[in-house]
Amino acid sequence: MRLMYSSLTAVLLVLLIACSGMASIDQFGGSWTNVDPNTGGITRLDIAVEGALVKVHAWGKCHPTDCDWGTVQAQPFAASASSDIASADTLIAVFDSGFSETTLVIKPAGNRLNVNSYDRFKDNSGRSNYMAGYAFQKASYAGGVGDATPGSTPAPMDLTGVWNCDDGGKYYVRQLGSAIWWYGENDAKNPSWSNVLRGTIGGNMINAEWSDVPKGSVMSNGKLVLQIVSNNRLMATSKTGGFGGSVWTR
Repeated sequence: MRLMYSSLTAVLLVLLIACSGMASIDQFGGSWTNVDPNTGGITRLDIAVEGALVKVHAWGKCHPTDCDWGTVQAQPFAASASSDIASADTLIAVFDSGFSETTLVIKPAGNRLNVNSYDRFKDNSGRSNYMAGYAFQKASYAGGVGDATPGSTPAPMDLTGVWNCDDGGKYYVRQLGSAIWWYGENDAKNPSWSNVLRGTIGGNMINAEWSDVPKGSVMSNGKLVLQIVSNNRLMATSKTGGFGGSVWTR
């Protein structure tokens, strides 16, 4: 009997270690939408992860278009002081609008995110501080989602074209089947950086490797994971090597 309990304890310990090992800060990366399309609160989150650096861009419900809360740096939290921060399973992001402060506590829940929002008023209006809870799912791409008009046929995925990025660069992208190439630079005549990339499309994600080239003076390289949010929007969910850009549009 003692041997059976010892074996059971060992199995549970292995399972616990395995489950802990599955936690990764990279799981937060991507473009996320509220599962409730009629929410009156937070509608969308864009989360970019680069090592231990995490940035959260949020939007709230407004009319006629959602209010852009801007981007803040989030703080990742791991299970203990001795844990690798790469295994963080909680993010905390604070947005300050001036008259109020909103703290988001973001945790993964399977293939979704659970977000608790804590709002504190600073304008002496007498309004009570309050909290709200939301569930988010990763924005899906289905051949032109977000680009087609109601009743029309979604356009097939075609990423070939000229893209602008929030790093100030212009990217010349070529798609051939599931393969992606690009050349990017921040100035056509005298760039401080220029890079090339080769990646492979899998579903709505692109796994790629990039490298600076000597038209510019910066010489770095690394890996990128991009989410295809739509035919006209890409977002980095994970990046290494000090890559600066996070969102591409055309």
